[in-house]
Amino acid sequence: MENPSHGSSLAEFERLFVRPRAGRTLIVGSRIYKEREDRRLRYQDVLGVDMLSGPGVDVVANLEDAHPELGQFDHIECCSVLEHSARPWLLAAELQARLKPGGTLFVSAPFAWRVHGYPHDYWRFTAAGLRELFQAVEFSAVKYAGPSLWDPSEKPPMIRRPFPYLPRTEVAAFGVKACASS
Repeated sequence: MENPSHGSSLAEFERLFVRPRAGRTLIVGSRIYKEREDRRLRYQDVLGVDMLSGPGVDVVANLEDAHPELGQFDHIECCSVLEHSARPWLLAAELQARLKPGGTLFVSAPFAWRVHGYPHDYWRFTAAGLRELFQAVEFSAVKYAGPSLWDPSEKPPMIRRPFPYLPRTEVAAFGVKACASS
């Protein structure tokens, strides 16, 4: 059974730390599945991009490739997407290129989670891994969201039923793209 508190701790992270910059917003991985919210509805000027067509998708594109035609954004959300990118370093570079200086980024990715599809599942991430991928972003908050929120410097909470294991946990981060120096 998946950890039922996972969603609540990720929502808690968002409530406590995520402050989107007003303006044009990009939702990466916008395809809506039965259990997912259409996050595009939270914003007025928004574009939903996904690698697969379907509900919630405005543009079908692989963001591992450059897409300057999409323009730049004041806020980007990339939640539970990086693990599906064969080359997440290219996806991260493209998102940073699409993010305006001073723009905000909300990103989350699995740290401990079962393998799942869409169409493939390649990676798991640590807090240090996200910081490495998004070097142009100054993160104001980076936490693990599992049974509760915890700081990357703390030991993760283990569940023991009957053997110890780390439950479903994502690393979540929020930050601002550094302004270009003049």
